[in-house]
Amino acid sequence: MALLLLCTMVLLLAYIYFGYPLLMLTLAAVRPRPIRKHPFSPTVSVIVTAYNERPSIERKIRNVLQSDYRANLVEVIVASDASDDGTDDVVIAMAHPLIKLLRVEGRKGKTACQNAAAAAASGDILVFTDATTDLDPSALRALAGSFSDSSVGCVAGRLVYTPMGGDVTARGGTSYWNYESILRAAESAVGSLIGVSGCLYAVRRHAYRAIDPGLISDFVIAMVVREQGLRTVLEPTALCYEATLERPDQELAMRVRVGLRSLCALSMQRRFLNPLRFGMFAWQLWSHKLLRYLSPVIWGMALLANLALAAEGRYVWLLSLQLAVLAAGLLGFVSVRVFAKSGVLAQPYYFLLTNLASAVSLFRFLRGERIVTWTPVR
Repeated sequence: MALLLLCTMVLLLAYIYFGYPLLMLTLAAVRPRPIRKHPFSPTVSVIVTAYNERPSIERKIRNVLQSDYRANLVEVIVASDASDDGTDDVVIAMAHPLIKLLRVEGRKGKTACQNAAAAAASGDILVFTDATTDLDPSALRALAGSFSDSSVGCVAGRLVYTPMGGDVTARGGTSYWNYESILRAAESAVGSLIGVSGCLYAVRRHAYRAIDPGLISDFVIAMVVREQGLRTVLEPTALCYEATLERPDQELAMRVRVGLRSLCALSMQRRFLNPLRFGMFAWQLWSHKLLRYLSPVIWGMALLANLALAAEGRYVWLLSLQLAVLAAGLLGFVSVRVFAKSGVLAQPYYFLLTNLASAVSLFRFLRGERIVTWTPVR
């Protein structure tokens, strides 16, 4: 039984991190579904949700205004989540005709503010972006162009992380996102993404539906458009830039928050996990999201089974390999300068960090915890 359990768990882990991505890459190569583009210039509402973003909000607005998209087709809505640090005053003082301040009282969270801004927007396309994200001047034009294909309901921009330091958190986060970006590009080419980066994405206004404030909007939005028979695609030329976090505690807190909110979304929207109704989209959700969040449980079971077998002198080499990965990952958490900038430790460290975040998220989800609001750490 221990051997059967070990083989099953190891195969599951191999599928999650290698098998599924390889299958997606293969399908993207043999049966891609391209985006059919033609000249298209819809009106655009750029929505920036902000809570106490005084240090960055003016820079963000000026960054959006530097877009090469036609100015008469753009409006900028800053949805302030009851900010009390002067964020609203900065927006008002800019006194720009394209900028609108929408104050949402009561500290209701990012998703609720996005819902309010979407209801107040006039653009054909809603573009959501974070206050700390820099947009490439051509990003709005690239996003809008993908909507010329009537099958597209949501378009994700391509996030590029800018390492702020050379430590293992920055290196590991960048490596992880590069891996994710390759997988997401393949999923998009096959048919549809199952989620987008909250740093930059766009939605047809008529396809937007108010999302439960307790759910993570940049994950659920793909489900919203899929239910309408539309797809979510990646536009690789719609570039945006975000600085990496450097402190392990900040990165872990962010991963736990995203994980907990994603698990809540999977629970509340579990109908999308039914392959009989949603086909490949359901398979992608199982493979890319649910099994990924369950990977620390799967890995823990593999370790226990391996320990039982090693006690009998069997598969000691595999146990040694697992323990080596754990040890290398743990070294990344050691606050010793000699390890802080190690490129060798970055991948096992970040792999361990993401699994730890998944384990904490799962534990907190099972306890019934929910996250609606949080304080920005950048």
